[in-house]
Amino acid sequence: MHRTIAVLLAALISLFLFAGCSKPWSHEGYSGATADDKFKTDSLDCQVIAGEEFPLNKLKQQARYKACMNDRGWQHDEDNQGIRFETKPR
Repeated sequence: MHRTIAVLLAALISLFLFAGCSKPWSHEGYSGATADDKFKTDSLDCQVIAGEEFPLNKLKQQARYKACMNDRGWQHDEDNQGIRFETKPR
């Protein structure tokens, strides 16, 4: 029970960390609203995977997140063109 709570807490914390410092991503197979929806789904899935595998190591979480996104066909765009996953200011 405590492990499940710790994993979920780590996933939520990493979600906020990745949301604040995320990089833009693109996918050849998706565009427009479909790309936005698919990115959000894949990004969250990869954040959970990274958080579960490395709950206390942010550097390993980031590397695992990037590998997971690449495995799903997302490419990191160095020139800041693509989708950027960010939280909206209130």
